Amino acid sequence: MENLNNITFRLASITNEKSSTIPEEITSLDITEKSLQFQYRIETIIKMAENVITIIPQIRYLHLNTKLYEASVEINFSISSLSALIDIDPENRTLEMKVDILPTLLGIAYSTLRGIVYTRTLSSPLESFPIPAIDIKLLAEKNGISVKE
Repeated sequence: MENLNNITFRLASITNEKSSTIPEEITSLDITEKSLQFQYRIETIIKMAENVITIIPQIRYLHLNTKLYEASVEINFSISSLSALIDIDPENRTLEMKVDILPTLLGIAYSTLRGIVYTRTLSSPLESFPIPAIDIKLLAEKNGISVKE
């Protein structure tokens, strides 16, 4: 049996990066901090049989309620032993984390998306508006979790 102190994880892959194009008619003169809004979403898929946790952060930039830009990416983390880390009760549809590594993984995934968006928006009207920092606790509260056997 694996000791909880020996559970290791690593960022295994970054896949399915998607981003929209920024409308050409938008200029940096049009955008202000007050007129720009951000919507974010984050989803976690726990793949027990593969010992993988996939986190999918997404961000949308809105200007005066019009979508300017959208980006998402799948971040796959390899976990040494998910069964030692997570207890699942399928009858009651509950999930118990013996060691809560999700905040760490969410932070890594969101920061990875931030870097991708930064490189995609360079030399665009959005380059002066990086993804805002979000408290990990708030990010975890908004996290949708699903489990695949």
